[in-house]
Amino acid sequence: MSVNESLTRNCYHPAGEAHIALQPSLSEEQIALLEKICPAGLFQRDAAGKVDVHFQGCLECGCCRLVAGDAALAEWRYPLSGCGLTLRFG
Repeated sequence: MSVNESLTRNCYHPAGEAHIALQPSLSEEQIALLEKICPAGLFQRDAAGKVDVHFQGCLECGCCRLVAGDAALAEWRYPLSGCGLTLRFG
């Protein structure tokens, strides 16, 4: 089973508000690191080059928090109770 197939088996209950927030100004190196480190691909650039955070698909693994830390993230917390990821094994 591929990683994408495994990810589609998970059940997401997105919160109404983001639980991840980026610092106002990020360097190109920080953006590249966030894009590379996130297993769910949450950090993506739009057509204008601005970084969008698609928090609804977050795996809550904390990779971005551990690797990028406070230098890139203004906020990282677990989603509100009842929201977030429910893993489905199979």
